[in-house]
Amino acid sequence: MLLRLSLACVLVVALVKVAALAQVSEPYPSRPVRILVITPPGGTADLMARLIAGKLPDEIGGTFFIENRPGASGALASSAVAKSTPDGYVLLFSAINALSILPNLMKNLQYDPQKDLSPISLISYSPNLLLTHPSFPARTVPELIELLKANPGKYDYGSGGVGSSQQLAMALLLSATGTKMNHVPFSGGSGQLTAALLGNTVGIGFDVMTTAMPHVRGGTLRPLGISSRGRSPSAPDIPAVSEFVPGFEIVAWNAMLAPAGTPQPIIDKLSGAIGRILKSPEVTARLSELGTTPVGSSPAELADVIRSETKKFGEALVSIGVTPQ
Repeated sequence: MLLRLSLACVLVVALVKVAALAQVSEPYPSRPVRILVITPPGGTADLMARLIAGKLPDEIGGTFFIENRPGASGALASSAVAKSTPDGYVLLFSAINALSILPNLMKNLQYDPQKDLSPISLISYSPNLLLTHPSFPARTVPELIELLKANPGKYDYGSGGVGSSQQLAMALLLSATGTKMNHVPFSGGSGQLTAALLGNTVGIGFDVMTTAMPHVRGGTLRPLGISSRGRSPSAPDIPAVSEFVPGFEIVAWNAMLAPAGTPQPIIDKLSGAIGRILKSPEVTARLSELGTTPVGSSPAELADVIRSETKKFGEALVSIGVTPQ
């Protein structure tokens, strides 16, 4: 009986190894690849994900299509990908909030970005813009600080959801200036936040530069400052918030990942293809036009970014009195 059981175990292990080898040796991609995006259509992540998905077939063949899976500041899509079969046919287009901020905010997060997801490549860095509806009474960062100090708790600010980089950026600004506002989260991400600012549902908020710049250029939103350490070459007339609040800096980023356990040859193939796409003049020009900087990275470099940013935001949240719930 024990002999039969041992032989059965050996056979199962052998079959698993054969299946894994077959998976790696199978030409990739040989069937459609789903890319789950953490935001609804129209947001920054969606825009860049569609740009890359449209270029990947030229690099490695196959078909790549976008599936928007918004909700819970990116946790919904991230959890779904983390639980998917690690074969390269379900990928995640995610961002700073789902990968490095939420783990510091939620005790019962249904995935661990550093254990349940395999990094593929950084996509881009995007500073946030501090934006107001044109009717908002403050026109500069100093005017805003003066207004808020005179009216603590009177004004509302919007964000792309609890745990988003937009929320954290404003929380850090309010902490640094000793001011207060009420938080109005929009669970649909940057797209819904932009609509709320345009419609004056909320008068002010940080939003990703990629999404905001067309409205800034059109005069429908007013920029007070940019969240990067210095001014952006693509918008040099917009002052950095740090010019008025020393040390202030927060930059959003996007990344592509796969379920943990995805074969390394597939990870490397995708990482190399994405790197080439992000270096192409067409894509570089398009992203620059939108106010974001293409990056590209190795899987190991992305893993380091997730690790270091998680630590950084954990310390920042503790400093403003936010603890995991």
